[in-house]
Amino acid sequence: MRRRVMDEVLAGGSLVEPETVHTVGLVVTELVTNAVVHAGASTPSIRITLQMGDAGRLRLGVGDNRTASPRHLAPSADATCGRGTAIVGALLRELGGRLTVERHRGGKTVWAEIPGDAIGCASGQLP
Repeated sequence: MRRRVMDEVLAGGSLVEPETVHTVGLVVTELVTNAVVHAGASTPSIRITLQMGDAGRLRLGVGDNRTASPRHLAPSADATCGRGTAIVGALLRELGGRLTVERHRGGKTVWAEIPGDAIGCASGQLP
């Protein structure tokens, strides 16, 4: 799923307030990029899951075929990679959310969970 499509789903479906669409889109982009970079060789397809829970809580899952969890690295100042998970973690903390990993047979799903009040959605319903 392209970033533009995810932005359209989130904004067009009124799932999140317009000012948080970019932030949520960035979280998804980073999780998908990590899956491609670290599991791409063993993963024929990456699964993106969007769920709305109680009080509008948003859960975005990115699944791949690799069982290893994302790691927080301490890259050097001139490193060109290695900051994505830290950025996602900081964005989610700012929104009151969290990043979790669910292992399953044949891989894992990395979940970004964001409270409904942080994204302007409390309905708990997909449109």
